[in-house]
Amino acid sequence: MWRRQKALKRLRDKLNALALFDRVHDYSPDHDLADILAHASRQMRRTQIMAEIKELSTSEQGHRSAFRMRSALLLLCVGGYASLRYLFK
Repeated sequence: MWRRQKALKRLRDKLNALALFDRVHDYSPDHDLADILAHASRQMRRTQIMAEIKELSTSEQGHRSAFRMRSALLLLCVGGYASLRYLFK
């Protein structure tokens, strides 16, 4: 779980850096071909990063759901065992 959180933080940091470069691009009055191509590549990378963040976030929710199911099953087994032990004592 810590790896997933570190990966999410790293991706969010990259996203913030891209946003900073885009702000600089927006405030500069003259754009040459290199600026335009760099801006386009940043937009593509932003899309990739957002997809990675979404994938990591949904897999984290699936992990939490599986943990809850295992916990509920364990509780049910312990409760059943305790009930049987109490009845046959």
